Order: sequence, then structure tokens, then C-alpha cells
Amino acid sequence: MHLRHTIPALAACATLALLPTAGAQAAPEDTKITIHAAPGKKVVPFCETHKCIALTFDDGPSTNTTKLLATLKKYKAKATFFVMGSQVKKHPLLTRNIVKGGHEIGNHTWSHPWLTDLSSAEIYKEINETQKLVKKTTGKTPTLFRAPGGLTDDEVIAVAAKLKLVRIPGTVSTKDYVKDYRHVDFLTTAALEAAGRNEVVLMHETVKETVDSMPKVLAALQKQGYFFVTVTKLLEGQTLVPGESYPQEEGASGEVDEGDQLTGPDGEV
Repeated sequence: MHLRHTIPALAACATLALLPTAGAQAAPEDTKITIHAAPGKKVVPFCETHKCIALTFDDGPSTNTTKLLATLKKYKAKATFFVMGSQVKKHPLLTRNIVKGGHEIGNHTWSHPWLTDLSSAEIYKEINETQKLVKKTTGKTPTLFRAPGGLTDDEVIAVAAKLKLVRIPGTVSTKDYVKDYRHVDFLTTAALEAAGRNEVVLMHETVKETVDSMPKVLAALQKQGYFFVTVTKLLEGQTLVPGESYPQEEGASGEVDEGDQLTGPDGEV
């Protein structure tokens, strides 16, 4: 069984719509999310004309969140945080601070299980309970979902679609989930080597060395002309189908290698 973190990168325009899967009836208007351009102005997708990259952080909020938010603010960087419901429950203020900083929150399940080992009802509870708590805590309902370990099957996809969530595995990863790689210099190099226009970089804010590497990473990428945007900004203008995986690009890879020494389904991948 492969642990996949896939998806390449597409740039886009100005309408972000969540639609039903192919073959289903057209979604009612209230299931669509539209980003409107300013009146009288031509709609131009930001990442079509700018060198964008989406940095994403899993498994929080955590004791590292405040430091990470301060670093992102210093470099005028926006990011996407795939949070766990159990952590949101422990750290409601930190969760609100993520949103207050202009960042995006995605759903990373309640307790970080391998979803492919669960029943459909259990999968639904893991994702839906997180949806409800994030909404209660921040006033915003996530539209993005990342499965722990990238493990999905037809039941996971069906639940994501039912909850109007699109899947964002990530296009590249620093592999900070591997204990042997948890050194600041290594992870700094890994992030810079993984960087590319329209990439979605998978990292973990629970890994202290990742957070400590961010000042050098952001400074270097900023000098290279990158704009740090949320995943939603990166996908702006595309029509997104709930349950499907984005960004989409044929031949994309970014898998977690089966030989990697992972720490298990307890908030690590």
C-alpha cells in the first residue's frame, strides 16, 4: 500500500467552485464558493502572473505555532495549516490566531488515524467532528482536506465529497516526518530543493526543526521571487470537485516512500 502525497501545480483565475463528482446532478448554488473580482476590473488569477508557492503545515496547532506565525508574518507569507480536531480542542486560541494572521485552515482529521483502516462511519466522524469544531472555534468551515499519510480509498473520497471537501495531498514534501531527517540544515536544504512554482509543500509544524528552518527558507525563496500563498489562492479560478485531489497534473508523484521510518499514525504524517 502506497502512502501518496501527490499533485502538481496549476495556476488559475478568479472563481473557486465546489461541484459534485462527475455524473452527479448539478450542485445547488449554496454549495459553490465564488471569489469575486473587484467591480469593473478584469479578473486575473494572481498565480498566473506571479511566482507562487503554497507552504502547508500539518498536525497542529502545537507549541510551535506561535513562533511559526511570527516568522510567517515577518516575511509577509501566507500558509495553509491542516489541523487535527484534537489539537484544535487543546489550542483554540492558537487556532484563532492562525486565521487572524490571514492563513488558511484545512482538515487533517480528529485523531490522525489511517483512514483506510476505518469504516465509512468512522471516517465520517473523524472528518466531520473536526469540521464542526473548526467552524465553532474560528467561524470558518474548512474546504480543504488532507488524509493522514496520504492514505485514501473510495470510502474516504466519498466522505470528503459528502462534506464538500477537496483533497490536498501536496505535490512535494521535505520528509520531516522521518526522524532521521529532523535537522535544521537538512530540512532547510530539503525545502529549498523541493520549491518550485505552484508547488504545494508538505511539512509539519509539530517538528521543531522545520519551524526553526523557516527563516532561512523564506528569506531564500523570497530572494528568488516567490510569493507565499494559501492553497486556495494557488487554485484560484479552477473548478474543484469535492472528493477529488488537487493540484492535478499527469505524472505527478511526491509519494511517501515505504522504506521511510515513520513514527506511526499518531500525528506524524
